[in-house]
Amino acid sequence: MHKRCFCGSIPGLLIPIFFLLILFCSSAFSATGVLLRVKGKVNIESHNGTSPAKTGMRLNPGDTIRNLDGTASVILSDGKMLAIKKGANFTLPTDNETGSRNTLIAKLMDTIGETTLIGKGPTVKAMVRGDGEVMLIYPFNSCITSDQLRFEWEKIEGVEGVDIFLKAPSPAYRYSFKVEPGKNRAAFPKNSPPLLPGTRYYWKVTGSGRVDPKVLTSKLCWFSILGQEQVKKMNTEMAEIDAIRNLDENDRDFLKATLLISYGLYHQAADILERQLQEFPGDKGIRDLLVGLFKKTKNTGEAAKY
Repeated sequence: MHKRCFCGSIPGLLIPIFFLLILFCSSAFSATGVLLRVKGKVNIESHNGTSPAKTGMRLNPGDTIRNLDGTASVILSDGKMLAIKKGANFTLPTDNETGSRNTLIAKLMDTIGETTLIGKGPTVKAMVRGDGEVMLIYPFNSCITSDQLRFEWEKIEGVEGVDIFLKAPSPAYRYSFKVEPGKNRAAFPKNSPPLLPGTRYYWKVTGSGRVDPKVLTSKLCWFSILGQEQVKKMNTEMAEIDAIRNLDENDRDFLKATLLISYGLYHQAADILERQLQEFPGDKGIRDLLVGLFKKTKNTGEAAKY
């Protein structure tokens, strides 16, 4: 009796099966989402119970948006935008075999989650201001783009001169320039030593000439210029947000502000969120995102306002 021998390579047969499993797992995933705009009374029902819906809230597979007397909009992890009308409900699918995870949306959802968690933390009290301390306004512990490079500070009264000092530890950089008395805004001089993208620079303002000899000065703040490749990538992602269908302008601006936060462009993001909070003063989700942004920049004075 002849014994049958298996001559094929077991690892060789497993390779195509392995790739089929990868293909299946990449196309089938549990959908997550994030609420963009909530108006009126809307609840979220999950395995943890029922809670009021708010802008920026993360939704998990199986969660139900239940509109009692309001409306809501949600964007799913595959990039689909849905508007839940008054009286309607929507349950996030537990699997999605046709869609695929959208990398940009995933990044925005992570940024919203991280920043709002910071914003919901302990109440911030504004730091006590020291005698003679000058408050810096811009840039304040934030990345900026090269076309937005300028310096702003609280106006200093009764001084004979104002100096701006810049420094960086690596690569070593040290530079200062004078500003006309009475000014509280200055451009970076064209003949100055160049600033390198991606480098963290620290700056402060000093003024002198009061009746007493004490020099008015600010604390140090940092800024970093975003590199051209990062700006190019960000602009591409902004265009992706513009291309999302069924998205109203407020929701679109909310996503753009979130994208700006992900690149550390906190000043631009704050401008958008402050405008939205003026339009929707009762939106706790926008408030949490804005406060989280200010906490990231250690701007306790602005965070304490909200």
